Amino acid sequence: MRSHIMDGCIAYGDCNTEGLKGYREKLWPEMVAEQAGLALTNCGHTMCTTRELRHYAADFPPGNFQLAFIQYGLVDSWVTFRGAPYVLYYPDSPGRKIARKLVKKLKKWARKFRLQQRLGEREQVPLDKYLATIAAVVRSAPQTRFVLVATPFNLDEPRNPRIRRYNQALESLAGREPNAVFADASERLWESRKRTMMADGTHLAADGHRIMAEAVINALSH
Repeated sequence: MRSHIMDGCIAYGDCNTEGLKGYREKLWPEMVAEQAGLALTNCGHTMCTTRELRHYAADFPPGNFQLAFIQYGLVDSWVTFRGAPYVLYYPDSPGRKIARKLVKKLKKWARKFRLQQRLGEREQVPLDKYLATIAAVVRSAPQTRFVLVATPFNLDEPRNPRIRRYNQALESLAGREPNAVFADASERLWESRKRTMMADGTHLAADGHRIMAEAVINALSH
């Protein structure tokens, strides 16, 4: 029975799910929701990782929705020095905003003194924890259909091997979960990066959102 599930969809993700501040075109989750004829709840948030996903999923349970998108990996795969502090972006508070400013200064100091080389490096969210969190969210709502969405590559090209590694692991996870499919537009976005990416190298432009939406819609059709 699906009587408890809302006639809607929810998107969990980072800046390319939320959209750049001031962006006026349709975002890829909006396009997919419109195609599916569903109301959208967008929980995208810039700089977020699967650490925030745990809190979003608690406050906006995916089991209340017919369809859910999960799109994280850009910040999760970002390399920092081992033991680096992390301050959540959601749920937020004035104290956390102050703490993030302090952490930003600490990381600037760490780069100056090459702490990454001295202490070792790690991703913001190690791959095993990234996968475990997403799997837990997917399994928490077996009647909801999930689309696990690959992260677009970045114009800061040294980041891309790790992004690719996270995408490949996400694809494998989707293949193991009966209520999940995988949508990957990363190669197509990269091939046309001059028109699909904004000049900052991270955010999707209008053509990028359209291509991402097409990949998600195509994944749902199988």
